[in-house]
Amino acid sequence: MSISSKIFPIRVSIMNNHKKTLVKLIKIAENGDISAQCHLADLYLRQEMDEGKKAAIPWLKKAAKQGDRWAQYQLGLAFQEGLGVPKGMKCAMHYYELSASQGYDSAQVNLGIIYANLKGSKRNLSEAIRLYRRAARHGNKNACYNLGLYYEIGRGVRQNYRQSFKWYLKAAKMGDGEAQRIVGYCYHEGLGVREDCRSSVSWYKKGAKYGDVYAQYNLGLCYLDGDGVRRDERVAINWFKKAAAKGHTKAAQELFDLGISGDWS
Repeated sequence: MSISSKIFPIRVSIMNNHKKTLVKLIKIAENGDISAQCHLADLYLRQEMDEGKKAAIPWLKKAAKQGDRWAQYQLGLAFQEGLGVPKGMKCAMHYYELSASQGYDSAQVNLGIIYANLKGSKRNLSEAIRLYRRAARHGNKNACYNLGLYYEIGRGVRQNYRQSFKWYLKAAKMGDGEAQRIVGYCYHEGLGVREDCRSSVSWYKKGAKYGDVYAQYNLGLCYLDGDGVRRDERVAINWFKKAAAKGHTKAAQELFDLGISGDWS
């Protein structure tokens, strides 16, 4: 999970020696200005050094205490990943819950993932799904993807390929490369949607351009077999090469079978 950044009206860089601006910003933050506190925290979080992550924590806590949902989310992430603080799942959940209750979709997703992966009787798939749905309503593609997966495999819900396709399609339209490949596969196999090989190729292309190795391989097969698209061995070879270069063994085998040798590792 990557650290997301809040958008602030002012941009300064600690690394660019804007000392006067920084001192002024710290003064404003010390006077309780939430935007300044978050801005400082964001600047520190952008530093690669661990010291930067540690320096961000006090400002995040000040802003979180005043109810800033981005700061609450960042603290949840910090405690979950051990960024500037020791790892602590209880603290992570506490801050995620504060942020999620204010509609912050990334917090809702992360909290849902935690609930879904707790051990034994503490695991709560119903709560995870509820949180994913809330985040999905805010347009969070990861939440949509997770719902697609849960309906596909029947995790916490009754298996339903139509519902699965619906959520994968939402994630795909938001630009999720893996979801795009899955939507392509659903169209190809008629899973949760009427079989449509042309639509399958269209979605494989989107996933392949995004960099999904399986989409690249599947697209290669479509061009090789003329499945949903005019047969074009040259284009097929191009996609097999891209997939093989990422370690896809079946793509490398297809190239070998076509008499094309090379080190694709």
